[in-house]
Amino acid sequence: MPDVTFRRTQRLHSPDHAHLISTSRPAAARAVALVLHGGRSISTAPVRAAQVAVLRLRPVAWAVARALPDVVVYRLQLAIRGWNGDGTAALRDARWALAQLRAQYPGLPIVLVGHSMGARTCLRLAAEVDGVVALAPWVPVEEPVVQLRGARVRILHGAADRWVPEATSHPYLAHLAAAGFRVDRTVLEGTGHSMLARWRDWNALTAQAVDAYATAARDVPADQPGR
Repeated sequence: MPDVTFRRTQRLHSPDHAHLISTSRPAAARAVALVLHGGRSISTAPVRAAQVAVLRLRPVAWAVARALPDVVVYRLQLAIRGWNGDGTAALRDARWALAQLRAQYPGLPIVLVGHSMGARTCLRLAAEVDGVVALAPWVPVEEPVVQLRGARVRILHGAADRWVPEATSHPYLAHLAAAGFRVDRTVLEGTGHSMLARWRDWNALTAQAVDAYATAARDVPADQPGR
């Protein structure tokens, strides 16, 4: 297994003040993982690096990088904290980050990993990438599902989640089932929204999904949906 290459951290900044920050940049990479933190339903406050929502995803990014030393891993720090109705700002920041990564790593599969509001952002962009790992996703009943047709999606949720209870995703999952879409879903007992309890399981399952989706994407022609 090749060594993980943790070269000097690369930081890119969008015109809207989002920040794209590298965790690992192996010289010979087979895929890219982009990790998105959570936020709030309504807030125009700027995101700060020391906020809990941002810090919570650092260990996840490091875990993916260590488990998959041939995968480039970046974190996206959004410009503002809130979804604010239609998610315009979060989606804009994520698409900006994807454009930067595609320019740097042309042709490589890209898998999104998001937590809570970040998971909602990732699910919205499922048709534009090669896979999505949604951690404790915040998915209201009105959330669209059409973009998940043919997408590779893994959902992980803690059974003890009090901030975004696991049951709140049931209507969304019912919509997916009614539309004939399939996603892989795991409910972890004894852990909640913070992902602190059973953190090894969260990290291992996340890395496994990234690995599986990156591998599957390499067998799909570049002009197929999701690329």
